[in-house]
Amino acid sequence: MSEAFGADCGIRLKHALAFADDLRRRVMVNKESAKAVAKSLGVPQHQTQGAVRLLRSLRYRPSPERLALVVMRDYGLDNRDIAEIFGRSVRWATLVRINADEIRKAEPIRYELEFLDDGLRPGDPPPDELLDRAEAIRVSGLMRSRPPSHRRELHAVV
Repeated sequence: MSEAFGADCGIRLKHALAFADDLRRRVMVNKESAKAVAKSLGVPQHQTQGAVRLLRSLRYRPSPERLALVVMRDYGLDNRDIAEIFGRSVRWATLVRINADEIRKAEPIRYELEFLDDGLRPGDPPPDELLDRAEAIRVSGLMRSRPPSHRRELHAVV
């Protein structure tokens, strides 16, 4: 896949939801442990457990597009990353993002289930908002830079 960023450096991005069919078959049908399946697929265990929890909650088989929207909750992933994860084109990922509202309406998933692991949580501000908040705190002077406690001790001894 020439468009994929990871393919350029020999690293392939993976996400548990890109293996939804495998997870359904191996964990939900064959009763393998999510931990063992995560290890064999090379994806994080907590992410796999969250993906299985999401899949179990649904009465339908979600489309790759709907699963991609869940993965897109991670602000650090752009359309190239999503395309690589799902083995699709960047154009596909772009169209998924453009049609997000329509896809979500056709295939509803409870909002809190879209946060699979210990990273992002519902209600977390996006990165640009975090930067704005941090700048506001710096400008306000509420936060002052202090040396770490071990440095203070070193200075006191000298």
